Amino acid sequence: MMKYAWLIITLVSMPSWADEDDYQQCLQRYLPQVELDIAAVMVRQKCSALHHGGIMLPREEARLQCQLDTASSAKTAVAFEMLVDTCDEEHSFQNSKN
Repeated sequence: MMKYAWLIITLVSMPSWADEDDYQQCLQRYLPQVELDIAAVMVRQKCSALHHGGIMLPREEARLQCQLDTASSAKTAVAFEMLVDTCDEEHSFQNSKN
């Protein structure tokens, strides 16, 4: 049994290595287009939630991805807030089209 312990440890640890790599790729994809400090903080938070946050509902994942795709490139703080809110509304549980 002990000779298989390393295999079990490796298999259990592997998803966290993959998640960390995906998290770093997320940061590298979205941070270069950021112009606002608040957007940079949002990118870090959303990438972390997507890749370190564990299991989430598809609607929540779509909301986070929407925010990364749109709000990260906002040119003003007002536009940033409006884009974040738009993603929240588009992917809310109260929205009947989703």
